[in-house]
Amino acid sequence: MIKIALDVMGGDNAPVSTINGAITFLNNNDDSVKIYLVGPKEVIKAQLSNFSDIDDKFIEIVDASQKIEVEDSPSRIFKTKPDSSMNKAINLLKTNIVNAVVSAGHTGCLLSTSFFNLGTIAGVKRPALFAIIPSEKGDFLICDVGANSSAKPEHLIQFSKMSSIYMKYQLGIKKPKIGLVNIGLESNKGNELTKKTFKLMNKESDNFIGNIESRYIFDGLADIIVCDGFTGNIILKLIEGMMKYNLDLISNKLDLNDSPTINHIRELYNYEKYGAAPILGIKGLVFKSHGSSSQVSILNALKAAKKAYLIDLQNKFTELN
Repeated sequence: MIKIALDVMGGDNAPVSTINGAITFLNNNDDSVKIYLVGPKEVIKAQLSNFSDIDDKFIEIVDASQKIEVEDSPSRIFKTKPDSSMNKAINLLKTNIVNAVVSAGHTGCLLSTSFFNLGTIAGVKRPALFAIIPSEKGDFLICDVGANSSAKPEHLIQFSKMSSIYMKYQLGIKKPKIGLVNIGLESNKGNELTKKTFKLMNKESDNFIGNIESRYIFDGLADIIVCDGFTGNIILKLIEGMMKYNLDLISNKLDLNDSPTINHIRELYNYEKYGAAPILGIKGLVFKSHGSSSQVSILNALKAAKKAYLIDLQNKFTELN
């Protein structure tokens, strides 16, 4: 049986979203997964009381008295809040009690507790975060989106390689095209990081298409967009904000809130269909969901974690060495 730990208290809508998502997942599953609900026992029991048809053999409650807050320092979280739902979920993975972890909690804290408790895969210099962006011309992946505010060319090369492995095995894209975010297409454009990275990418990656300007990332030119975490996080949040703004603007101006066309566009750009993405480079399957995840996102995050375990994603990263 596959065992997945869920950080019940992670995310803006927890614990309702996390527990409801877990129950929906179990109700639609094939009895091959057991969910470890990690959080305050009484809170979890109270939420579970809303469901009458729960099979206890597929759920285990792991009591955790502490909760990660926005103001908590990521670098010390595994020491200052060892009994947090996030830290205890990661420790279940560390001790091989579970096969994967899902959390919608504080990104920095999840990165920190994963790194210090689990370590990185042999040869990986830095872990990285990515996000999959839905697009009509082909969904694409941005890496890094926040794990590393500064990076070196060799880090970006490794981000591209880890992202390629994920896309190959988890998403079925055998030879994903890789683009490097820059202010122009020419190889001599940009700062020292992008110019040096361009040279390395050209030398080491068969699927490197060159530089790509941010205004063209929705054109289907690349499957993987590589950049440092500071740049990636800005791009990601701008995309999220503009998607919402444009949809609301069109809906309100044309009074199309409930039209099939608007609903189709909303569904097209719905990030929740992917649920979560693993932290690349960590020695273990740790999936990060969006902070504002609903139960739908948690449901899909658990599906992603299950699939990653079944295809043995973690061991695929040995291709890096």
